[in-house]
Amino acid sequence: MPQRALVLSFGILSLAVGDLEGTDLDPAETKPPEGDIASLVNMSLEQLSALKVETVFGASKHEQKTTEAPSSVTIVARDDITRQGHRTLRDVLNSVAGLYVSYDRGYANIGVRGFNRPGDYGGRILLMVDGHRLNEAIYDSAASDTDFPVDVDLIERVEVIRGPGSSLYGNNAFFGVINVVTRGGRDVDGTELSSSFGSFDTWTGRLTYGKRFANDLEVLVSGSWYDSQGNERLAFPEFVAEHLDGGSSRQAFVKASYQDLSLQGGFGRRHKDWPNAAYDSVPNSHDPNLWSVDERAWADLTFAHEFDGDWQFSTRAYFDRYYFDSNYPYDYDTDPTTRPSINQDRASTTAAGLEMSVSKSFRDRHLVTLGGEWRHDFERTQLNWDVAPYVLTLNSRSSGDIVGAFLQDEWQLRPDLILNAGVRYDYYSTFGDTLNPRAALIYNPWAATTFKAIYGQAFRAPNEYEINYAGVISVPNPDLQPEATRTSEIVWEQRVGQRWRSRVAAFWTDVEHLIELGNVDVDRDPATLDDDLYQFRNLGAAVARGAEIEIEGRLPGGIRTLASYTFTDSENPDTDQRLENSPRHLGKFAVQVPCWREKVFASLELQAMSSRRTVAGAEIDPFAIVNLTLFSRELIKGLEFSGSIYNLLDQRYSHPVPDDFTYIGPISGNTIALDTIEQDGRSFRVKLTYHF
Repeated sequence: MPQRALVLSFGILSLAVGDLEGTDLDPAETKPPEGDIASLVNMSLEQLSALKVETVFGASKHEQKTTEAPSSVTIVARDDITRQGHRTLRDVLNSVAGLYVSYDRGYANIGVRGFNRPGDYGGRILLMVDGHRLNEAIYDSAASDTDFPVDVDLIERVEVIRGPGSSLYGNNAFFGVINVVTRGGRDVDGTELSSSFGSFDTWTGRLTYGKRFANDLEVLVSGSWYDSQGNERLAFPEFVAEHLDGGSSRQAFVKASYQDLSLQGGFGRRHKDWPNAAYDSVPNSHDPNLWSVDERAWADLTFAHEFDGDWQFSTRAYFDRYYFDSNYPYDYDTDPTTRPSINQDRASTTAAGLEMSVSKSFRDRHLVTLGGEWRHDFERTQLNWDVAPYVLTLNSRSSGDIVGAFLQDEWQLRPDLILNAGVRYDYYSTFGDTLNPRAALIYNPWAATTFKAIYGQAFRAPNEYEINYAGVISVPNPDLQPEATRTSEIVWEQRVGQRWRSRVAAFWTDVEHLIELGNVDVDRDPATLDDDLYQFRNLGAAVARGAEIEIEGRLPGGIRTLASYTFTDSENPDTDQRLENSPRHLGKFAVQVPCWREKVFASLELQAMSSRRTVAGAEIDPFAIVNLTLFSRELIKGLEFSGSIYNLLDQRYSHPVPDDFTYIGPISGNTIALDTIEQDGRSFRVKLTYHF
């Protein structure tokens, strides 16, 4: 029997029993309507497979349907990443409802639902690869650009889990969790060679081997590289940066599993030139120039086993290493004829830890999970010095421990009603302890309809940079306390027929004890503030209220559409001012059209954003960008081709930057503060991938 007939027969049989691995049909139905059968007959293989309800792992630390997850979830699949020409995780996240990533020519910072403070490095989002935490202890950074240490071609799916997740994961799961699930050896099943060329003299290359062997051993090994000259000419007030936007990265990734054991490890190193003369450095300096290096390395070994009696046990031992280095050119004597002096900033952290969890199912009504985590930071080092003459400004060295324990119960109150409740306790050697609960009531009144009522609390611990960084005008603050948030959300998920599904959400988030840079409070009395010294303090608060709608359609002929709109009103309740870099309106639209025999696809993507405030209080103009990609596969056996044009209409737009992006104007000699950084105009990429 041909493959299509086999899949179609299975699809009709599954519809008849109302299962189809999670299609939202009533189990009481024993025969599909005539229209549904006709609809199935006209569907492609991909459309038939799309009838399955997507699953998510990161919402509850086990695989479950997205409709049963205690969160508002979006899944970005590998096919969508490939067909839409996404080059980095940043591109992927910019396509997701409610998310937006700002770029300051050094780092990309992830924002969600109106909260993306310039310069926070995305630390209020927990970023994971296959459940392994990537946020490091120095800056909390959630790398999403070329510093993300996994090649985007190795991504099987990206799970975006909105809302507080500290009840399971502890730190950084403040506004949400992003879990990048990688491909396995069986998914590659051979060797892949890939290369691309694009604007700004950008080249990439990748070699990947993956296989699942007869003895159940599964292996994936991959190496990647990236080199770009960057934008050749970028204009700033009083100077033009030429040939100062380049970057390069190297990545290696290994993944292996055998029966109950799995091993994963990765390494990524990125070098990036900064064209914007940030932190009072010398504008347009080539010798030396302003640059930064980020290195990430990790490994974890996991054992997971299912015992008799519906007992499941898993444990993970892991190791992490992060290293940062940067080079700043300074003109201390203000003489433009002399070579700038070099200031070095360096940071590193090494950690190891152990996670354990055990779960038990009771009469198919309760799934109880109990777990714990211990992590030890062997070193958290920050150094800063002038090279010649040598002057040491910062030498901060510390270590620390984190202990956490969590409990989660998924209780099937009725066949159509689930209560998911959990709580986690964390103890930090730096500030003490914190307790964070989450609860969700999930109601399925009809097979195609799901309602969720969700409440959760989360925290972000002060990182090493905020606690211990000291300079000429800054001092440490060992008394910093964690930021805290409380979020309430109502979600309605609806499937209409076999082709349409939607998600509507309303949310309210309160944030307290935000960590901000302020004047030193000598005696905890506003009257004793020192105007000449700064430190990080728990000064801020925020409120975000909004609504979100997402609609997906799979139309006749294999056409797929996805549209979303997010409205957010985010403000500082103490000043009633809108938060910086917080758009009230965020819109996304994407369409994929098969052009020829499901082998050639055209994809168009629209991303639009309303105006935003800068740190200085100015308004940035709204913008909309369009990306276009042509993708083909198997025109020649084993060969994939894609060609993409990004920012097709050459829209000029900018992103806000932090208030320490300042430099001395080479013409006026005055301190110039940058409000915004211009983004790239129209660019292109062509890519070839060969599988054998």
